[in-house]
Amino acid sequence: MFATLFFGMLDLESGVLHYINGGHEPAFVLNRDHQIQQTLKSTGPAVGMLPDLPFKVQQTVLNPEDTLVIYTDGVPEAKSSTGEFFKPERLIAALEKPQLSAKATLDYITQQVLDHIGEAEQFDDITLLVTRRS
Repeated sequence: MFATLFFGMLDLESGVLHYINGGHEPAFVLNRDHQIQQTLKSTGPAVGMLPDLPFKVQQTVLNPEDTLVIYTDGVPEAKSSTGEFFKPERLIAALEKPQLSAKATLDYITQQVLDHIGEAEQFDDITLLVTRRS
């Protein structure tokens, strides 16, 4: 058994984010213009695959009005009733649509995924976390 994870600690004053990405989907940092500024890729394997594997701690900075988006694989792998995946490209297009707040970004992506799924049965978890540094 194994699990993927994204663990981060954000210093609210400086904007410094220390993180570990254990085989999880890449997180995105969007700038104030909603363009992807950084992709926070895996820093180690999924947790539990092998004992005592090291995880590299990475660091980045969220500038004022930057947005951090973390999601599970159930988002790009959400299936429509025809079996079509939502796909990473569609997620990126939704991320880059300017929104006024983190909640608006979260709501917009959620609605895009739900519209894609339609009447199809959900087969995986769909989890999103969106935060914007003020």
